[in-house]
Amino acid sequence: MLSSLCSSPSFSSHFHPRLAGLLVRSAVHRISSRPCEIYDGQPRCDEIQNLYGISCRPSGGEIQELRRCVPSRSRVAGKHVSAMGRRFSASGGAGLIISPSSGRLDISSFPETGFIPENSSSSPSSVYIHIPFCRRRCFYCDFTIVAVGERTDQTSDHQDSVMVNYVDLVCKEIASTVRKRGNCNDSALETVFFGGGTPSLLPVPLLARIMNELRVHFQISENAEIAMEMDPGTFDRDKLEGFLDCGISRVSLGVQSFQDDLLKSCGRAHGLQQVHDAVKTIHSTGLQNWSIDLIASLPNQTLENWEHSLQQAIAAGPAHVSVYDLQIEEGTLFNRWYKVGESPLPSDDKSAEFYRRASLRLREAGYEHYEVSNYARPGFQCRHNLVYWENRPYFAFGLGSTSYVEGRRFSRPKKMREYKSYVASLEFSSELPSADDYPANSIEDQVLDTIMLSLRLARGLNLQKFEAAFGSSVTWTVCSRLIQYIDIGLVEALDGDCKLISRDHYKRMFSEGREDDVHLLNSAREGPGPRVEACTSSKNLERVETFERKPAYVRLTDPEGFLLSNEVISSIFSALPSGEH
Repeated sequence: MLSSLCSSPSFSSHFHPRLAGLLVRSAVHRISSRPCEIYDGQPRCDEIQNLYGISCRPSGGEIQELRRCVPSRSRVAGKHVSAMGRRFSASGGAGLIISPSSGRLDISSFPETGFIPENSSSSPSSVYIHIPFCRRRCFYCDFTIVAVGERTDQTSDHQDSVMVNYVDLVCKEIASTVRKRGNCNDSALETVFFGGGTPSLLPVPLLARIMNELRVHFQISENAEIAMEMDPGTFDRDKLEGFLDCGISRVSLGVQSFQDDLLKSCGRAHGLQQVHDAVKTIHSTGLQNWSIDLIASLPNQTLENWEHSLQQAIAAGPAHVSVYDLQIEEGTLFNRWYKVGESPLPSDDKSAEFYRRASLRLREAGYEHYEVSNYARPGFQCRHNLVYWENRPYFAFGLGSTSYVEGRRFSRPKKMREYKSYVASLEFSSELPSADDYPANSIEDQVLDTIMLSLRLARGLNLQKFEAAFGSSVTWTVCSRLIQYIDIGLVEALDGDCKLISRDHYKRMFSEGREDDVHLLNSAREGPGPRVEACTSSKNLERVETFERKPAYVRLTDPEGFLLSNEVISSIFSALPSGEH
């Protein structure tokens, strides 16, 4: 039905959204020879012979090419690949979402805005700003950063000069972009995210300059979420209060571990005492909306000290916790020193257990597992990152950042000299970079992006919106492909009231008849396509009665569905119409 789905997927480098701070690094992660065990009293999935881990880690704001982690159709068949990004949603075994302390996760309370492509042409209501400065490069890091060293009396003048010059460039880019677009005030900004790098290295007056520049050119909603990534050891109470006075309303604290030896082993610039000091400082200001980042699968990390880190994170009392899995990237010191799956890196089985433990312990503590790698107290989900996961448009400014506006992704240069030239050309040219150089995402890309990003969320893929955007044929293909994974408890379907649809009911719906016999996913009153009432044969009338409860969402289970998400997504992609067939 979709004529644009006529060639194998293009996992091209243009897909580089800057997921400001908490965004996932696609990763190769782990294949286990053991069947996976389901928590919360659910049966083992003995059908599963390989355990696929989805891995990601703090990207300082960048999701790297989710598509490149999913093989093209020509490579999917018979090949198990790992890795899409590491955030996982909720349920266990038989497709139940059980929290030992609070029962079933109520996803009906989760906010849902449109993630389907029609929103990509609307004026963005979110901004990402990249602040690249770090004290030094961590051993696992391949992000776009500028290492400025520790601040001392000898280095302070140089640091200040470098940062002032960079903030000048960012402010010029903001002003030039808005001047050329001319419609940036169509929607008030609902989220702003300062990612990096280590944005908390900025002096307060420089952050104030950027915020003032935004206020000059954009409306900012009174209740906007304005978030900043901060590292322990880079701020005291006076500086944090200065950031809050500038408008910061959410802090993401890059703790990564509660063990000094592990912090040292991955090259972090802070120690454990600075972590405790940072937590006390945040509490002293009364800020409630703050998050802790942790990394699993570090060299020499054990289940015991991972449990300790989880307990310490919970005891610190953040409203939000992000749990990332270490990814060994090319060009990093870790890539030079270590090989995935070999000591001192944890084994594949242990890495999967890290993920299960995090899911279990954080849900026990009352955090909702709303996205693959993210957990939040009710009402404290990261609104900015939901923009990325729901595939909504956003502006981006700064070195190496990527915006998504009018269906096009545009990446800024990653080297400071080239970025400076880009801003200068933007200032003195009469228009923005040509859209011909940055074509809009094809329908095929929109399908792939929507599936991948939606399945990161506890709510999963909204089938009615998906069908409205891409048609019943593609939707039918996706749903029928998921039967095998619903059978073994990796995927579950929910109706419009967010209640589980039984496996047998789902299988009857998508394994009997043809998609064009009856338009299953729409009600009789709304949505495109043929109406259910139009089916007049007795066979179809019986089927309509059988299918009174229709699936509104499909989602991966927690934790096992997310651990095997790459296989599920690859299987869906391999079934979509292609010029190869």
